[in-house]
This record gives sequence, C-alpha cells and structure tokens, in this order.
Amino acid sequence: MKTGGPEGPCGFESHRLRQPRTGLFFLGGENVRALLVVDLQRDFVDKDGALYFEGAEKVIDPILKWVEEFKKENLPIITTQDWHDPEDREFNIWPKHCVANTDGARLTEKLEKALKDYPNHFSVKKNRYSAFYNTNLEKIIRDNEIDEVYVCGVVTHICVLFTVEELRNRDIPVKIITEGVASYDEELHRFALREMKEILGAEFI
Repeated sequence: MKTGGPEGPCGFESHRLRQPRTGLFFLGGENVRALLVVDLQRDFVDKDGALYFEGAEKVIDPILKWVEEFKKENLPIITTQDWHDPEDREFNIWPKHCVANTDGARLTEKLEKALKDYPNHFSVKKNRYSAFYNTNLEKIIRDNEIDEVYVCGVVTHICVLFTVEELRNRDIPVKIITEGVASYDEELHRFALREMKEILGAEFI
C-alpha cells in the first residue's frame, strides 16, 4: 500500500501520461485509469458497523470484480477511508464512526484481503466528505499521471458525490460504476446519480 504526503484541495493540474499504455482499459490513447473505491469500510458496509444501512453490503462483490480487473492490468487502485479523531466535529452531525485506528475504520475484510500486498494500492485517509480535502489524493493523481477515474463506493450522495465533483473540477473524466454505489436513501441516491451525470458530466457503466 502506498500513501503520499499531505496535499490540499487547490493546485488543479492537467494529468497526462508520458508513455503509451496497452491492455483491457487502454483503447488507443495515452492515458492512465485508476479505480477509486470510496469508504468501503466496516462501519459502513458490515452489518455490525456503526453507520451500516440495509443493503450496503451488496456493493462489495461488484466492486471486488473491478478490483481484480484493475489488478490484472497493474493499474492504480485508490481507497479512501473516513478517518476521524474521537472528538471530530462531524460527530455533531452523524453518530460516531470510523474513528482513526479502530476496527470500524478498516476496509471491509474482503477488500482488505484483495488489496493485500498489491503494489499499486494507494490509501487516502480523510475526515471530510471530499477525498481531496487535506489529503494526499491530489499528489497520488499527479504522481501517477492519472487522467481517468472509475468511481465506486458509499455513500452515493455524500462522499461519492463530493469527491466526483472535485475530480470533475480538475477536468478528470469520471466513470461511475453504478452497481458499485449505494445509499441509505433511495431518493438521494437517484438525485446524486443525476447530479453526477447531468451536471458534472460523469459517465455511467
């Protein structure tokens, strides 16, 4: 697993590959595609998790299929994790969850095992909805010259949406893996999908 130094939400850049790539996801251009798995953590998708919602676990197996496809091509896989101090102000809004270095903050077991020892796994720890805010995600994207991102995870209308917005603010093409996103609120889930597609210009796969 790789991490990077702290990187703020500013400093938008164009991310281009210097050398051509080939393989399943490279269809003739010069690009690097990454899989971004948002907050697939035990407190969210395990049934005993602090903020588990019914059906959350249904995204795990579809996401794992994509993980294996990206691993076959040795492509970057980025995981984000909510990572809160015990007294984080976010707990004025939500029940306490994903406290740093607790079991609930860990990736769900199947994903943790799938990514063990994978050399192109990059970890992002965050304490706000956007995976760019005060994290190393900007540096990971820049250093690996990533210019297209496949996004999945939870929750659709919260951390997924706010992170996709930041990717699109940087003019990075985004593909939403629709079977790999979920929410506790179906109406807000549908709203977020429309917002990402119609307003932010993300594609659905």
